[in-house]
Amino acid sequence: MELDAATAGVSAGSTRRTVLRALVAGGVAAGLGAWSSSAARATGRDGGWDAFAARVREEFAAMGLVGAAVAVVSRDGVLLNLPLGVRDLESRTPVTPSTRFLVASTTKSMTSLLAATYVDRRQLAWDQRAVDAWPGFRAPTDRLTHSLKVRDLLGMATGIDEPPALSGLHEGDPTAPQLLRSLVTLPVQARPNTTYLYNNTVYSVGGYLPLLASGVAGDALTGTFATEMRDRLYGPAGMAGARIADDPRGLVTDFMRGAVPDLTGANRPLAYGPVGSYAPAGGTLASLDDMAAYVRLQLRRGVSVDGRRVVSAQNLAECWKPHIPVPVSPDFDPDVTASGYGMGWIHNRYRDGTSLIWHNGGIDGFTSYIGFLPDHDLGLVVLNAMNPTPTGPYFYLYVLNLLLGERFGLNQGVPARAHAAYLAAVDDLRALGNQTRPTDPGATAVFLGHYEGGYLLTRQGLDLSLHLGPRTMPLGILPDGTYVVTSGLLVGNKVRLARDADDTPLIEVVGFETVRRTVGPPP
Repeated sequence: MELDAATAGVSAGSTRRTVLRALVAGGVAAGLGAWSSSAARATGRDGGWDAFAARVREEFAAMGLVGAAVAVVSRDGVLLNLPLGVRDLESRTPVTPSTRFLVASTTKSMTSLLAATYVDRRQLAWDQRAVDAWPGFRAPTDRLTHSLKVRDLLGMATGIDEPPALSGLHEGDPTAPQLLRSLVTLPVQARPNTTYLYNNTVYSVGGYLPLLASGVAGDALTGTFATEMRDRLYGPAGMAGARIADDPRGLVTDFMRGAVPDLTGANRPLAYGPVGSYAPAGGTLASLDDMAAYVRLQLRRGVSVDGRRVVSAQNLAECWKPHIPVPVSPDFDPDVTASGYGMGWIHNRYRDGTSLIWHNGGIDGFTSYIGFLPDHDLGLVVLNAMNPTPTGPYFYLYVLNLLLGERFGLNQGVPARAHAAYLAAVDDLRALGNQTRPTDPGATAVFLGHYEGGYLLTRQGLDLSLHLGPRTMPLGILPDGTYVVTSGLLVGNKVRLARDADDTPLIEVVGFETVRRTVGPPP
């Protein structure tokens, strides 16, 4: 599930990301009194990172996280390498710098870099029309088909939106050719380059465009994209452990299992979610060492840690350049004066003129963050094996703003707010859990069965569960008769069971989609 915050801790754009928007909208101020003023202890400005690391460890423990990894880098080296916790709740094997995490939408910046290598070789141009690069390109309108440029597809400002569940819940469904064809069905909400609309489908089409322009057939796109990422980026950039993957099992041995809190606040393991043909928008599996090397590549202006030129400085910088404003959160970005989306990167400008270039990512059981301050030769990686909703982003928000506050005096007080927001999110889960009761077998029996979109509603004893591919979402019932997901990807999300006008059972996954039953349960 690709869920991304458009700003640090707040998501804007399409309604697909309402879950992350709610992270900021509710309960941020609650619990501030529980946060000791000692949290504001400054890391020394002498270049040492021990005190900073100690504060990060304390927050990791305070949030009760399972496994994470943090790196601080400069162009010339790794200043802090900090694996935290364990790889999974069962084996309790420690996280290492080589442990692979799903890094989700931070992949977008890698996809834009891949495109930049094609621009370097004059196989593509940023201002080339997409339909000239690949004659098969089709957008929702003729005008968009004949006007959108290569850079537009990677820039979140085409004016094209996407339904909430399309890449949020069904990214593993379409083949690459189906994904390309689906672009024409998407709603147009604004004129190009006027409105920020985060769109994984458009971005994936943009990621495949260099291959399509080179003559790669549609049914070969996913495999070729993985190979090109390996050969043009991962290998040359020193990201030896990185690859395109949905599920690391059977591919690597040192990997992280994602987790999510249930309605008691306890962490539970989470199944790996499919990415499939949406790989250009969020399909990278990588370690802390890999991601540290990648951020150092940015600081080194396209030169890898071993001295190899991977991409030109000019075309790398083109990816950083903001072109459409992105909303910022006054709670989590109080000192940001401007923010804009580039191509796979968001560029923040602070009150003192400091630039931060960053992207985050969220997928089933994982939340990630990468960012760098080019003026200060400093970069940050935060990988967290925690579901993006409802708590995942708060750890990176804490770490990032601890760094900004202690090193540069920016966003003072935000670490405390991030901690308080985390506490409030967990308290909200527990409050919901206190209202939730087991479901009634008699009342739900008529709704069991298969539904459109690949959903399946099953019952074992008193346990009612909604399934979607590898995902299992147990359901409880609230006093008002609404069902609620008690654990899993959409924990805390409401679900309604109803019937349509011809008496066919319906499932409404609130905020995402409504689907009809297709096949009932066995007699």
